[in-house]
Amino acid sequence: MIKRLAALILTAALAFSMSGCFLVSTPKTSLSATGSGYEGKSAYKGTSVFDPVYYPYYSMLGQSGKDAYAMIYDGLYAGQTNIKLSGGISAKDVTDAFNMVLLDHPELFWVRTDFNYSYMEVTGAVTSATFNFYDFASTPEGLAKARQEFDSAANTIITGAKSKTTAAEKELYIHDCINRLAEFNSGAKYSQSAYSVLVTHSSVCAGYSRAFQYIMQKSGIPCFYCMGTADGEAVAATGTFETSHSWNIVRLGNVYCNVDCMWDDSVSTAYGKNQYPFFNLSDKDFMFHTRTGQSVNLPKCNDSTQSYKAIFGETIEAKDLVFKK
Repeated sequence: MIKRLAALILTAALAFSMSGCFLVSTPKTSLSATGSGYEGKSAYKGTSVFDPVYYPYYSMLGQSGKDAYAMIYDGLYAGQTNIKLSGGISAKDVTDAFNMVLLDHPELFWVRTDFNYSYMEVTGAVTSATFNFYDFASTPEGLAKARQEFDSAANTIITGAKSKTTAAEKELYIHDCINRLAEFNSGAKYSQSAYSVLVTHSSVCAGYSRAFQYIMQKSGIPCFYCMGTADGEAVAATGTFETSHSWNIVRLGNVYCNVDCMWDDSVSTAYGKNQYPFFNLSDKDFMFHTRTGQSVNLPKCNDSTQSYKAIFGETIEAKDLVFKK
């Protein structure tokens, strides 16, 4: 007998803060425990391969979770709302896989965070999952139009970044374009999606982080979505009023760095000119940020030699900021 169950990520093992940023709480696994591709026997027969250099959350899953991840990704990318799942995959694997897909793939900007699934009552194996799209993508025509708008905005920035010489210069250009486009708004519609930055230009930290992640990926620079919390008075000073927070980790050569576009944008607004206190810092120097959930398994950032001050010149630094309640 097949039963249907609504899986609201908001109340399951993982959670989205809808007014603030993306927050996840899931068991910790080693980032280096698995490799790329599909090891061993797999129920998945699709064609997608997920390079861990660009898609680290995929690598945190077990084999069954990877199979679910691949099937979910292929279906969502094709614009399908109902996706059949094979191979005796459990509800937990489906839930974890969907979470990891959203963390790795900002290009799926039309996908909401809630879904339903059907399962076999006897075995518990999930047979299919039904996902929900934002209202602008409620029809195939609407999704096609949204993709065109999204791609047009993104490609303008990607083209501009090509004129820059180094990876750090490309990153800075993309960072500044994102911040010129977006305005922080805790009530922004579609705030958990990169669409909110690139198309509607109003978002929260999640939207900033996903838009930056997407364009960096498309520009050939590995960039990850990082979940965490923001600490103390810094929260009120940046206008978020939420302890859950998100930012990015970028890889420049063999160096990993933290960057927070939204907080740089907020500080720049306060100072009346561009400032970069949270651009390419080590974990030690990246003040007021703490990783949570599976993001603790992302690569450590042990270098600040790619910071704005080190490469480009003077800026206010995080340690010199004064926060007012």
